[in-house]
Amino acid sequence: MNNLTALNNDRQVRRMDAPLELREDGAGDGLTLEGVAVPFGKRYDLFDDVSEQFDPDCDFGSRSVKIAREHGDLIGRVLSLDARDDGLHITARLSDTPAGREAAQLVRDGVYDAFSVGFRPIRHEIENAGGRTIIHRRAVELLEVSVTGLPAYPDAGIESQRTINSKERTTDMDGTEIKEMGDTIESLTTEMRDIKTMLARRDTDTADKTGSQYRSAGAYLKALAAGDKAAVELMRESSDLITTAQSGDNVTWIADQLKLIEQRRKVTNLLSHAALPASGMSLEYNVITSQAMQVGEQTTEGSALQFGKIEFGTKSVPVKTYGGYTKLSRQYIERSTVPTLDTTLRALLLEYAAATEKAVRTALYAQITAAKATNKLTATKTLAAMTPNDWVKIIFDAAEAADTNNVQLGTLAVSKDVALAITSLTDTGARFLDISGKGRDTLGDFDVTGIVGNLLRVPVQVLPNAADGTAAFVDPAAITVWESGGPTQLTDGDPITLTEAYSVYGYMAVGVTEPNGIQPVEFATK
Repeated sequence: MNNLTALNNDRQVRRMDAPLELREDGAGDGLTLEGVAVPFGKRYDLFDDVSEQFDPDCDFGSRSVKIAREHGDLIGRVLSLDARDDGLHITARLSDTPAGREAAQLVRDGVYDAFSVGFRPIRHEIENAGGRTIIHRRAVELLEVSVTGLPAYPDAGIESQRTINSKERTTDMDGTEIKEMGDTIESLTTEMRDIKTMLARRDTDTADKTGSQYRSAGAYLKALAAGDKAAVELMRESSDLITTAQSGDNVTWIADQLKLIEQRRKVTNLLSHAALPASGMSLEYNVITSQAMQVGEQTTEGSALQFGKIEFGTKSVPVKTYGGYTKLSRQYIERSTVPTLDTTLRALLLEYAAATEKAVRTALYAQITAAKATNKLTATKTLAAMTPNDWVKIIFDAAEAADTNNVQLGTLAVSKDVALAITSLTDTGARFLDISGKGRDTLGDFDVTGIVGNLLRVPVQVLPNAADGTAAFVDPAAITVWESGGPTQLTDGDPITLTEAYSVYGYMAVGVTEPNGIQPVEFATK
């Protein structure tokens, strides 16, 4: 079956099997749409080994969101956003223009029956599960919602349309035919998503992107050694690419380099990231030193509002360089295969990731220790004696303190011994209330290979080599990592020995930006 046939057949089947349920409204004009723009907890396969998922607590921003047609021309605006258990529900109004009315008719005809979102990533968490990388969207800036017939998420559907037309009727079918259609729909939906993935990857790797003329880092390395002008220009332009938030904005081989670094920095991924300023050997940032803001009800019309005051101070952290290099002979570069060179450069990237991850871990572990003096949560039992109910109390205490300090509860970051204690917890009998979010008598789950999991709906991340007994709730804003750097660089050349030196390096500063965002847990000693 070719792609066009698959898409056409899918439209016919879906129209008979589950037509759009149109809401009758004699005063309507068909320009108001309602439905699910973003389903929660559903995964979309971006690439062969990378999936994306919007979590129920995802922040979609506060800007005005527009309605587009297939991510193209704008044809309306979103009137309301409502995050529910199953997803982000919207009410949208199409403009009373030829384009808006045409889109409304295509909705009636079943051509457009779904939504697709356009957004700018703000914050996410990475999960490694079963050989797949899962990007959990935690905060995005929602820019537009498109009406479409080919959604990335099948559950992102238009549920109703206010119209003067009578609602469509389905054709009666026996149970066998309905089941066969359901199987066909599932098959075609999978095929459509594969088509969309293929098209998305093709669009991502367009030839107008810098560096797209090289198939891989090894091909780029050969071009650098040969003095290729485009390769030299790329080296100059790519001095600020190493940041976890930018890997999707580059050609595939550069994105793969950045993703490789990101996947090896589990602790760094818990924290906020920002780009370094263009110059300076140290970085200064503002922190609140005194907060006495007052907001309350105006006592009478015309009376003065409550006065508050906030004072700022500055902190300074050094900008450090992390990197390494290797020397390769011109013969090795020119005669080796591209995959061989790719392997050499991959080793450099992994060492860069390890060095920068170590620096961030050192800063985070030190701040967890420091926060015990002012911001700790006290457990009444030893770690070994903690029960599920004791952990429930700790989570309640942490959530209450986070609310008081106006910070996010964040991730429960723990040392290995605490993780082992958590995974050894047992709970007898079914609770009257489900506190795990799993709909059954369970405390959570844990991916031992990825050293991540959740305890009673709170994300858990193991802190490798942290001191025994370490447990802390970490708001991503508590520590910020400022970083800049690039892919493999040509550092130097020796025309006599015919060797070239290549390096991977970056600049990074780490600072505590929200001290109250780290809440350590102190267990009883006996």
